Amino acid sequence: MKGNDTVTLHLPRKADYASLVRLTISGIASKIGFDIDVIEDIKVAVSEVCNKIVSMEPESCDKYYDITFHLFSDGLKVQFTVSGELARKMFDGESGEFAYAIISSFMDEFSVDCNDDCIITMGKNLGAE
Repeated sequence: MKGNDTVTLHLPRKADYASLVRLTISGIASKIGFDIDVIEDIKVAVSEVCNKIVSMEPESCDKYYDITFHLFSDGLKVQFTVSGELARKMFDGESGEFAYAIISSFMDEFSVDCNDDCIITMGKNLGAE
């Protein structure tokens, strides 16, 4: 793959769209050249964040969220843009800490940066398995 591509999904905060996200990341990771085991790991990590987003209290959060996939010849970055209020609660408590640990173990990079909105970033490098 030459160059850098960006794909963005603007999704309703509903669990109904989890399969769309998993299919999208699977196709993107395959296009970059990740093997099937690494693709499964990436899908688990991305699904963890999606599950946390859609499971938060609806009245305290936006109705939509964005996922941006940055494709590179040597890897990918996935960025979730969510309200600051939502992201600050996502990784609280035992289940939040467990999700954080899962994502950190499957991905080469994982961070949560908040100002008004929060950007949750995860990255995987090709050949870093």
